[in-house]
Amino acid sequence: MIKWVKKLTVITTTTLVLSGCSIFSSEDDVVKMAELPEFEAIYEPTIAWTSSISDGVDKYYSQLQPAVDSNAVYIAARDGEVKALTVKNGKKLWSIDLSDHESNDSNRSARLSGGVSLGGDTLYIGTENAQVFALDAANGDIKWMSKVSGEVVAQPIYDNSLVVIHTSRGELIALDSLTGKEMWSLTNAQPKLTLRGSATPSISQGGIIYGRADGYLAAALLKNGQPLWQVPVSRPYGATELDRLSDVDMKPVIVNGTVYALGYNGNLVAIDLLKGELLWSKKYSGFKNLTVSGRDIFLTDYRGYVFAVNRNDGEQRWINKELAYRNVTGVTVANEYIVVGDAEGYLHWIDRESGQFVAQQDLDSDGLYIEPVATSTHLYLQTRSGDLIAIEKPILNVE
Repeated sequence: MIKWVKKLTVITTTTLVLSGCSIFSSEDDVVKMAELPEFEAIYEPTIAWTSSISDGVDKYYSQLQPAVDSNAVYIAARDGEVKALTVKNGKKLWSIDLSDHESNDSNRSARLSGGVSLGGDTLYIGTENAQVFALDAANGDIKWMSKVSGEVVAQPIYDNSLVVIHTSRGELIALDSLTGKEMWSLTNAQPKLTLRGSATPSISQGGIIYGRADGYLAAALLKNGQPLWQVPVSRPYGATELDRLSDVDMKPVIVNGTVYALGYNGNLVAIDLLKGELLWSKKYSGFKNLTVSGRDIFLTDYRGYVFAVNRNDGEQRWINKELAYRNVTGVTVANEYIVVGDAEGYLHWIDRESGQFVAQQDLDSDGLYIEPVATSTHLYLQTRSGDLIAIEKPILNVE
């Protein structure tokens, strides 16, 4: 059975698991994980350094990933540990354990889940205990902690002195970045059954764009939360609540005034940022983050297929089906290649022009759960067991 998968949450008391195994039987597989692809590697990735942080996220659903600036890489573990490491060699600069904070005295653990996000000189981290922490990036000191109305499993987003939180209840909450005081909130109705988690918002041109559990992509004014527009990305259909599950549970990507988003049981769409008008829509279904680079959108769908799609008209350029049901991550671009991780701990390197494999790294037997964070020179990948791996990006081949 595929152990670490995207979860579904019923707003009453039931939690289901969307996996490669039957929901109703522990014995009969509905789908099977594809065998590890075999090919002749033509590229050899170089690991610059590695470090670690406690037990990572263990087997739990999490969107924790590193944040990077010119001096440090910031990482967090579910149990509450937060660290800053030098970008040069991974040497520890500082660490703090948020489970020691008085607000967690009655909690089982700190349950860090949303972040790490970097805004100016401050780190923002959300928790399943409905908290948001602001830490000084220079030394890890706690600047403030705020309680919010629901779990924070999506990354907090900072812009223009506000930190915007998207809670598991579907509520957008804007906090003052200096004090943690709530400035405004926007409530959205939730369907009975949703994907576990909430979409991380994006901010552009004074607006905040976010995916909703009812299948809509929506925009609101950053300064006060006033709704601007909403566009359906996924339409519920089918006889059961499970069949009718529709959710936009990925971070929208905004390029040159166009918003790109993907829905579960829905579509890949391009939307005009200012007008909220649908530019094009293509039938894809997924919940992992996509990326846009040059002319292309790179994405993975719910089956683990990897795609390259033209961002101007949505026409498919290639498809790679060899990672089917390996519970792959979203996509990160590494110059002429793209990379995706899988639940068995492999990082797959794929040629962005052809869709063919060029390299493969076995990094963590406990699995990879989120795509790497890219800088101009490196990929920073946090594994399920808590390893942080800095991988050199290939030298860009310019002819």
